[in-house]
Parts: sequence; C-alpha cells; structure tokens
Amino acid sequence: MSVRAVGTRILKHGTSLIRHICNKRNINTITDKINAAQQVAPKPREYVGNQVIQRGFGLRNVGVQIGLQARRILIDNVLNRVTNSLASDLRKRAARRIFYGDSRPFFALVGVSLASGTGILTREEELEGVCWEIREAVSKIKWHYHDVNLDESKFGNTPLTLNDFCFGKPIAKGSNAVVYAAKISSEQSSTSSEPVTGPVKVKTEDSSDITKFPLALKMMFNYDIQSNSMAILKAMHRETVPARLYYSNVEISDWENEMSMRNRQLPPHPNVVAIFSVFTDYVPELEDCKGLYPAALPKRIHPEGEGRNMSLFLLMKRYNTNLQDFITSSSPSNRTSILLFTQLLEGITHLSRHSIAHRDLKSDNILLDTSEPETPILVISDFGCCLADKSHGLTLPYTSYDVDKGGNTALMAPEIIGQQPGTFSVLDYRKSDLWAAGALGYEIFGHVNPFYENQDQQKLRSIDYEEKKLPPLSEGVPFIIKALIGNILQRKPNKRLDPEVAANVCQLFLWAPSSWLKYDTKLPSSAEILQWLLSLTTKVLCEVRINNEAFSRSTRSDQDKARSEENTRSGRRTYPEYLLISSFLVRAKISNIKAALSWIQSSNYEVDY
Repeated sequence: MSVRAVGTRILKHGTSLIRHICNKRNINTITDKINAAQQVAPKPREYVGNQVIQRGFGLRNVGVQIGLQARRILIDNVLNRVTNSLASDLRKRAARRIFYGDSRPFFALVGVSLASGTGILTREEELEGVCWEIREAVSKIKWHYHDVNLDESKFGNTPLTLNDFCFGKPIAKGSNAVVYAAKISSEQSSTSSEPVTGPVKVKTEDSSDITKFPLALKMMFNYDIQSNSMAILKAMHRETVPARLYYSNVEISDWENEMSMRNRQLPPHPNVVAIFSVFTDYVPELEDCKGLYPAALPKRIHPEGEGRNMSLFLLMKRYNTNLQDFITSSSPSNRTSILLFTQLLEGITHLSRHSIAHRDLKSDNILLDTSEPETPILVISDFGCCLADKSHGLTLPYTSYDVDKGGNTALMAPEIIGQQPGTFSVLDYRKSDLWAAGALGYEIFGHVNPFYENQDQQKLRSIDYEEKKLPPLSEGVPFIIKALIGNILQRKPNKRLDPEVAANVCQLFLWAPSSWLKYDTKLPSSAEILQWLLSLTTKVLCEVRINNEAFSRSTRSDQDKARSEENTRSGRRTYPEYLLISSFLVRAKISNIKAALSWIQSSNYEVDY
C-alpha cells in the first residue's frame, strides 16, 4: 500500500512540477502565443511528411527551406563528380529537371555510376540521400487504386446528404453497422447543400453490377447518441480515421480543430480502405432494413426499434469481396497468397508508422478488389475499434478494467489480452496488429486459423498458447514465409520483428535477387542495394502509366483482360504488383533492408544446420 501511495502522489504532483519548470523557462508563454494565434485565424492544414502543419505556421517555411537546401547540396555534390566531356551540360539538365519534379535523369546517372563502379557515391549518407529521392519520386505518382470514375474534389466542396445517392442491396451487416451498394444519383437534389430537417425518401435499384454501383455507403447504428451532428461525430470519431477530412452538416473548422488536437488522421494508402466522405443524416428506410437490423431503426420506421433518428454515414469505394469469402470460394495460388500477406503487412506498417493500432483485424474486415483475379488488391477496413490517440500513441495506460482493449478477443495479442490493470500498467500495441496478421496468415495460405474454434484441431488461446503447438503450414508455403509467420506469432513482442522489417522480408522474397537470400552469401553492400532499388524505381516510373490507365477504367474490355493474362504469363508485372512495389519504395531505407536480409539469411542458416 505504501508503494502505491508514493506512486499515486508522484503521478498527481508530477504535472504541477513540470509546469513550474516550464514557466520558469517561458516555454508555456511561447506555446500559448502560438495556440492563440492559431485559434484567432484557423487555416487549412497541409501534410508535410508524416506531420500535419498549419499553412500559416511560422516554422513550416523554415523546415521546407532546410529540406530543399539539403536536397540541393546532395544533388550538387553528386553531379559535380561527373568528369566526362559532357559533364557541364549533364549537370545543368539533370539539376533543372529534378527541381521541376523529374528525378529520372538523376536516377539514371547514379544507376550507371553504380553499375560501372566509377564511385560517384562514396559515403553512406549519400546513398541514403538517394533513397530519399526515390521515396519522393514514387510518392508523387498518382495511382488509381481508389479511382471509381468520380471527381473526388466535389466531396470537399459540396456537403453530401442521402438525397444525393441511389441505393442498391445491402452488401454486409455487422453488429455496429450495415453497408449498402450506392452510386451518385443522376438527379441530385438541388437543395443538398441546405441543412437536413427531416427523414429522406430513398429509392432502391438493382445493384448487382459493381461498375454501375461503384460506391458503398456504411451506416453506423446509433442507439445512445443524441441526434446532433457534432455529438455523433465526436462519439464515432474512430470510424473516420482513414477518411479524407470531408465532413458535412457540421462546422468543418471547429470539427477539424478539435479532432486534430485529440486524434491522429491516417493518410491514404493502397492497403487502407478508401473513405471519400463522412456525413450525418436521418436514418432512412432502406431495403431489408426491418429484417436485417430492426433494433437499430428509430421508432418512426419500426415500432420496436431502439435506434436514434440520426446517425453517421461513411462513403467508401465498393470492393468485390472480403478475404474470408475470397478464400472459401476460391483456391488462391501460393503466389497470390504471398501477395495478399505482403499487402496486409504493408497496411499494418502504414498504421504503425502513423502510431495507429487497428485492434480488430479479422478476415471479414479485410476487403479485396479482384479486378486482377491473380493479384487482388487488399485493404484494411472497419476502424471502429482503433487506437488513434495523440496523447498516448501505441502505448495506452491501463489503470482499470474500464479501459477498452479493442475487439475480436480471439486474435488479440498475448501482451494485450493477458495484461492486468494497475497504476503503472500499460497496453503496448506496437506489435499487436502484427501478431494478428500472423494468425490470419494461416487463413491466407488455406489453413484453419488455430485461434478459432474448429473440428480438425484443438483451438489455441492467445493468452496461454505454446509456440511449439502452432500447427505447421503446408509444404507448398515457402520456408521464409513459414519462418516469418512463426516469428510474428512469438508470445513475447520483443522477439518479433518490427512491422516494417517484416513487410520488407516479404517484399525481398518477391522481388530481390535470389542470391541475396541464401545463408552462405555475403550481405549485399549499400551500393548494390541502392542499384537494385533504382532498377525497381525506373521500372515503376516507366511502366506504371500504361497499367494505371487500363486499371482505372470502370469497365475493362476483353482486350484489357487479355493483356493482363499475357502479362502474367510473360512474367511482366500487373498493376497491383506495381502498387505493392511502390508501397515498398516510398518507405525504402537501406538500413531496414539490410536488417530484413540479415534475418532471412540467418533463418535459412538455421534450417540447413
């Protein structure tokens, strides 16, 4: 009891002590002035790297200028080492084009230098500097992984209501929401920009053709929150984490300012669900609503309903299927399964890099775009249980049982489900989603999830399972993938790889020279890794445009499908594969690649000896 009392007093009075010290150093005064200036004149926000910076913020221009100057120094140092007869003209052309957004001449110059061994780049920081250029160049590519032949900019200018849509049949229904097929109505309401004052009448159409109904509208069930836009958005803010910051029926500046102070926002990513808009409206009477979710309906629609009149709506891209249905309805090849597993790890890496934990990963929360049947695009959806709090990041104080641990206890990581509350107890989510991905790996490769109830084998419990009792994967699964799944299902999180390194293991297995993966070969040098990265970058920059245009069409012709099949047979990359490579390149660092290669080689050594 005495130790607990001391701890409580330290926590209680620590904040006051820090404030006292800060006041002496005038830190609070400076912070208050900055906050006051931002409150007086709130301005649009802008993403710079992984941070959200106000456009009027004084340090923004300083940071951008420092970044540009560092980039100029790197480029000048590299180009000044070109000593052939065309050096002067080459330097001018390459410098001019790279500063106008075209990095290809610079990449070509560095690539030829590395291949010929002329030694233009000699220091490790210069090689990492070129990696930075690769990340910048690939991040500027405009991908069509969320394209549904709609002008997305309109979502930010015109508030949406249910009057703007035509609805089809329900796609999915869970305990907290229902999803309907939808499309923008050809006869949009002329008063859609006016506040909603009552329930709308919804017309339902045949929605079996996904090209005609390319959108999905998710309606959250609202039992307890008052029918007020701001109250609903505050209570259901976690659902909006991957959204594009397009909100309706609420004062946007007030909402964004409050949410930006409390919660993290997730930038778009190929392996995260595309949410175009978020708005509140009156709950409508849709097809099958009284049979599917009668309790969630308001009494004006169903006498026995317990729901409120208004709720939250999320406008998303419509995907063909979810992971669970895809696996049960087809028998994906090992390569398809590896591509799916790699995309899952890429999505988790993106969440982790932005200090967000999903906390409810399961196969029916993972959606697939099967436009390319052999290489589907995988996205993580349903963020209603996520942790996206700026105050704590991925470690959440666990002082009592009232703290929410997340959803889906069957796939809850051991360090989360087994943690007990206490004064200094925390829930560490840094590798919890990664553990869940390891369990889902069994399903992706055609096995029964060992942590679910089944007739063929005894169910394992994440709270007390033994690693040696994990069932083996089939012989067709490559050894590296087996070893990776075994690693990330370790009970102790410090024995698991970091999410980024785990994703790199899969990416290297797919695209790297096979000689690099053998235990009896020397690790490639930084220059060799950079040369490989440049070849991938060149291929993406040069070939992606053709694939991009074909994939973005709402109705793919027989010629497009034949071209896709020919690409698969000939070994050329499909659009989803380029998309996956780009996810790797936009975060590529030589040090992380070396860490993944070192783990692969050591794993291969263990199996041979």
